[in-house]
Amino acid sequence: MGLTLPARLNEFVVVFISIFLQSLPFLLLGIFASALVQRYLSDEAVTRWLPRRTVSVVLLGSVFGFVAPVCDCGVIPLARRLMTKGVPVYAATTLIVAAPVINPIVLLSTAFAFQGDWKIVALRMGMTFSVAVSVGLLVSALFPETAARTPMSSPSRRGVEVSSAAGVSRNPGIFAHATVEYFDVLFYVILGSVFTAATQTLLPRGDLMAVGGSPVWSVVTLMPVASLLSICSEADAFVARAFATTFSVGAVLAFMTIGQAVDLRMGFLLFRTLRVGIALLIVVLAYVLVFAEALLINSLVGAL
Repeated sequence: MGLTLPARLNEFVVVFISIFLQSLPFLLLGIFASALVQRYLSDEAVTRWLPRRTVSVVLLGSVFGFVAPVCDCGVIPLARRLMTKGVPVYAATTLIVAAPVINPIVLLSTAFAFQGDWKIVALRMGMTFSVAVSVGLLVSALFPETAARTPMSSPSRRGVEVSSAAGVSRNPGIFAHATVEYFDVLFYVILGSVFTAATQTLLPRGDLMAVGGSPVWSVVTLMPVASLLSICSEADAFVARAFATTFSVGAVLAFMTIGQAVDLRMGFLLFRTLRVGIALLIVVLAYVLVFAEALLINSLVGAL
């Protein structure tokens, strides 16, 4: 017993440091990309480029992350500003769900974390895309644009202060913005790394294998964990990769998808920015779709 505990603690430290150091370069890259977007992207220019048809707007919102590669830490303040410039709420909700994942930095970090397995990258992108498009189309149908065009909290000084609390001030310098956002998200990256390392090294392997090997219970377990941990999108693939040895493929993909669509850290800002009905729609629809798609992926993998 005297030898077992130090050995496990040593393994815990090694796994924690490995996950944290692997995620750090992509976290920094994403933070500086977000800072550049916040500083130089013109909201007026975005509204001029916006198509007129609802479906086109939703599709554009789902891939807007390639233009503005913000993580989940910066996407809600960005969406809030776009709405004040006249961008429809259904486009903003699509952006909120899609942009933290469907952007080059996160897709590259996912490929790196999973050692060049582009099937995982494609599946993650596909799951996120399906949730974002479904949310956008349903919001456009259920909430008329005239009744849901502006956020609940108008862009008053109070709203600016909320944005600043999320790591985004009105007109920061690049390095000032990046520094604030880095320290804002670093705690959650460390928390996710600690949780994953503890799960991998301190929990009984037999129990972990029993849950992780189940095509249903593995998904049920990891989805709420992802929402609670609220790991930044540039780093969550490295945490998910550590689960890949014990949990099903569908569960790992669900972890990476739901953790960016519905997380505890940004949940309060989500409900302050959007109508309660729209925010609840995002939560419910995201959980239902991700759960169903994860089970489908597990069944297909099991059939191969």
